[in-house]
Amino acid sequence: MAARRREIRGARVKRKNYRIDMTKLERSRRIVGTHTETETIHRALDLVAEEAALARALRDFVLKGGGHIEDIDARR
Repeated sequence: MAARRREIRGARVKRKNYRIDMTKLERSRRIVGTHTETETIHRALDLVAEEAALARALRDFVLKGGGHIEDIDARR
């Protein structure tokens, strides 16, 4: 039997089964403010991707400045 896949908001979705720490899942659900376990997992994955993009942008910013960041307000 072929795996069932569907599109949700432009994303490829596939049914998967995982063993997951329910305490972590519930804690994450409360933190991100989602209602379902699936929503929580999707939001948590989005947050990881966003954090990685921010870390790359910060690294690029620091490298562009030669590794030196100056507090311009301190000169006033």
